[in-house]
Amino acid sequence: MKYFLPLTLLALSGCATADETPYSPVGQFQYGAMGHDPFWMVAIGDDQIVLTMGPPGGRADGELTSTSYPRVLPQVTDGVRRWESGEGTQVIAIEARTAECTTGGRRFPDRVTVSLSGRMLKGCGGEELTESRG
Repeated sequence: MKYFLPLTLLALSGCATADETPYSPVGQFQYGAMGHDPFWMVAIGDDQIVLTMGPPGGRADGELTSTSYPRVLPQVTDGVRRWESGEGTQVIAIEARTAECTTGGRRFPDRVTVSLSGRMLKGCGGEELTESRG
């Protein structure tokens, strides 16, 4: 009987998994951007574009709502990447211009504008810039 508890704990520890991959609402993540007032983030993956928005006031700790759009390839004109997807009143357009941008104390390579059915959201996008120390 005294061996039963250690064996049970050992068996249960084998069932535990440590998922170390960061959350991504899309498969094969390609591009991401975020902003505030209200909090928003967009993730562009292999088959969809997902826009996640928070409540008014720029906070990300309230209820978040996500909307998915079909993935499209970006159009590139004069160095500006533009994705446009959806139909009818549910159209999203994402425009990324190369120009350093800072949000929440973090630096990114792109300034991003998301147009959503007449509403404009501004923020930053691309891979976070880190200073190289050398």
